[in-house]
Amino acid sequence: MTWIQNFFDTNKRWLVGTMTILVGIAYLASFNGYPGLFNITMLAVAIIGGLPILIRAVSALRYKIISIELLVSIAVISAIMISEFSEAGIVIWLFAIGDVLETMTLAKTRNAIKALVQMAPQKAIKISDDASKTQLEVAIDDVTVGDQLLVKAGTQIPVDGHVVSGSGHVNEASITGESKPSHKQINSAVFAGTVLDSGTLFIEAEKVAEDTAFGKLIE
Repeated sequence: MTWIQNFFDTNKRWLVGTMTILVGIAYLASFNGYPGLFNITMLAVAIIGGLPILIRAVSALRYKIISIELLVSIAVISAIMISEFSEAGIVIWLFAIGDVLETMTLAKTRNAIKALVQMAPQKAIKISDDASKTQLEVAIDDVTVGDQLLVKAGTQIPVDGHVVSGSGHVNEASITGESKPSHKQINSAVFAGTVLDSGTLFIEAEKVAEDTAFGKLIE
């Protein structure tokens, strides 16, 4: 049963396309006075689209879950039993279209989240606490609240915090949606994931990693 379900899932768009063609043929037959062909075609639509729905319904029942697939299956089987092939076919066809649209929407959402994750800062230039003020590039996971960081022009601001020295213009479109660069100076708030277009900033970390505004956005 698993391989059958995998086949239907893999060829979901093809099956919906086939069902759409069959629905078109069915209504052409009906308009031209061939009710028998109409019923046969709509029954074929109900079977082609109904089988994967029925399999999902049975799989859900194994875990004592009454799913929407079960309700649709009951409705379609009942319609077929009373020879309402048109209703059975249309219900299955519309449900299949909705399923494909949902899959496409989820795929776009996953891609958007993946793109956001890839935009997340990965490294930072950390300034040591001793008198030498050594600059060391570290992974973002090694940055803690209170650390002082150097941000150069053209690089991402790695944490949420405030400016302790320097000035510059920051593109905050990834957070606020505003494309116009925002001028930053001492005590100005800065956010992870934004880009320093010009200038040099020394900032103190207040929120890091998933606690930043950018991290919350990804969540």
